[in-house]
Order: sequence, then C-alpha cells, then structure tokens
Amino acid sequence: MARLGGEIAAMLADGRELRVRDARARDARPLARLLDAVAAEPSVTLLMMPGQFGAGVWRRRIGDAVADPRCLQLSAELDGELVGNLGLRPEPHPCSGHIAWVGMSVGESWRGLGVGGALLEASATWAGAHAVRKLALGVFPENRRAIGFYERHGFVREGLRRAQYDRAGRYHDEVLMARFLTPVLLTPVS
Repeated sequence: MARLGGEIAAMLADGRELRVRDARARDARPLARLLDAVAAEPSVTLLMMPGQFGAGVWRRRIGDAVADPRCLQLSAELDGELVGNLGLRPEPHPCSGHIAWVGMSVGESWRGLGVGGALLEASATWAGAHAVRKLALGVFPENRRAIGFYERHGFVREGLRRAQYDRAGRYHDEVLMARFLTPVLLTPVS
C-alpha cells in the first residue's frame, strides 16, 4: 500500500498549522468540491471542467492509489477543511518506471501560504524513498503563477506540446516540467 505513513505538520505563512496526510475515502466529497471550485476559476488552471468528476470518481482514485504501492494521494487539511491535494502516478512504461507524474491543486483562498510547497515536498520525499528519480508534470503556459511556483521548487521546463488538450472547445498548450530527485547521468548527444 502506498502511504505517506503519518501526518506532516507545516507552518503556513499566516502562522496556521497545515496537516499533510494520506487521502482517505471520506475526502472524496470535499475533494470534488475543491476541484470543482478550482476548475470554475476564470483563469483556466485545470484540465477538468466543473462538475465533470463527482465524489465517486475521487473515492475510486483514492482507493486505487492506496492499493498501488507506486502511487500516492495526499490531502492538505487546515482547520478541518480540505484545502489542497496532490497525486503521484507512475509513468506506465517499464523503461520509464523511475518517473512519477504530479497532479496538484490548491484552493484559491489558500494559495501563497505554503500549502502547495508542503504537499510537493512531502511527495518528493516519499517518491525519493520509493525509487522515483524524476517528478514530471504538465501545466498550461498561461498559468504563470504555477510555473513560477514549480520553478522555485526545482522544476525545469522540458518541452511544450501545442494544442494538447481540448477543454470546452478551446485548445490549450501544455508546458512539460520536471524535477530530478537524484542526479542522473545523461548520455551525450553526438
């Protein structure tokens, strides 16, 4: 079972204490509300549309992550409220099994306080201890705040996929970013 193995406490910029923990089945409904709210923001930050995935979908995803030792699903809780989440999923091909994909969201009211950093660093620590050598993610290029956040946490831009997603009839590019957790010897290009 993929587990963080306990709660991690983090002090936020406003002095409150955040709890990062393994997601639980009972997080499914508040997670659906959180992600619907993020998806409904005027600036597109998520691929999903509001209302696209209900609590049942998130309950299954949490259960799948718990059952798969290569996955991790985290919740960030502040004063009893779910304020952020992060999922790690392995790259499916065996030759790239050292890579895990990051999906993360933080509610608008809690951005800039350290919620995302706490989630990301907890997952990076877990990943490094579970043979993951590289974290990868995709972000919309217009989401400059997220790109800056990931760069501050050691991610670099690796590529751009043009018109990668069709979200509600509008195409979106995707910036690919990655962070190595351990040094990697790269093969020189001749």
